[in-house]
Amino acid sequence: MANYASSVLTTAQAMLNRKYNEAELRRKQRPATNLAVKNQDYAIPNHAELKKSDDRPVTVKYLLKKAAGNATAKSALHTGNKGDSGTVTLAYSRFVETFRVSRKQAQNNVIGFQDMFNHEVEQAISNLLDRTETYLISALVDARCQLAAAAIETSGTGAWNEANYALEVASANKNRFYQFAKSFMMGRLYRGELDGIADLAAYREFEHLMNQGAGNSANLSYQGLGWNVVPTVDNILAAYAGGAGTAIITPRGAMAGLVWNDPENRKGLDAGDNNVGMLGTLLDPFGSGVIFDVSKYTQRADESGAGGNVQDIKDEWEVSLTIGLHLPPVSTANDSPIHLITQLV
Repeated sequence: MANYASSVLTTAQAMLNRKYNEAELRRKQRPATNLAVKNQDYAIPNHAELKKSDDRPVTVKYLLKKAAGNATAKSALHTGNKGDSGTVTLAYSRFVETFRVSRKQAQNNVIGFQDMFNHEVEQAISNLLDRTETYLISALVDARCQLAAAAIETSGTGAWNEANYALEVASANKNRFYQFAKSFMMGRLYRGELDGIADLAAYREFEHLMNQGAGNSANLSYQGLGWNVVPTVDNILAAYAGGAGTAIITPRGAMAGLVWNDPENRKGLDAGDNNVGMLGTLLDPFGSGVIFDVSKYTQRADESGAGGNVQDIKDEWEVSLTIGLHLPPVSTANDSPIHLITQLV
């Protein structure tokens, strides 16, 4: 029921202990958000300073790989071609949550004003992070390598499904899924450490493999070297839902979630309790590293129908997150450092 009406003091009530409220307030894990935001400065340092306003596009240059020549003989007057660079335009998505509180809404309520306000802020942030996580998982899948099977070297690890653009590891190789995934990435010339966002089935298998000790008759834990695998409760690809496991595989630190804050919010403005109100920022208290834009203004209002008073003062709040998923550019059409790998049943 909205407006906290269920907690109005029409009958004697007591607040639930926070522990007993966890079932109602539970949230999903956010591995893509945490990985992406952690990598933002590593990917493009000072990126926030490049974008001065919503309407100002930002482009980033990168160096292109040069094709190999075919010469075999020396020349006295040798000539060559210059290298080249490419351009990437940074794109952003925005997620916004709003709420309001009134100054008198706690007068007839067992829940205090500060607890109400804290809950509103927490729920707004949680909703923003959940929406961002869903967006990032979907964006990573959309940005995956989509080359034709003829252009993919699987290195004997499985078959490239050209319809789903995913490496399918045969059921007979289930116990070596992560070794095969690593070998596949090496065949694609990604030789460093890897990040993996695994659905619950694929993560379950990873946990099992990592807990195989050296004393077991079949020690499989060696496959965990060079991996950072985190679980997601999101469905990665509908075509493989309910299967033996699917994971999004990227080179370590490849995906970056670039968070942008409006310069006026970063600078801060506080005109007081009026129609101008306040502009500012808020660091995610859950530790993701995200910084939200915050806006608030104040008005007189009749809040008697919403748990407040006829003669009340309301604060309208907005919390927003502007973020863009950015990946290492690849000049080959439909190629990408992001790969989808699934285990067949």
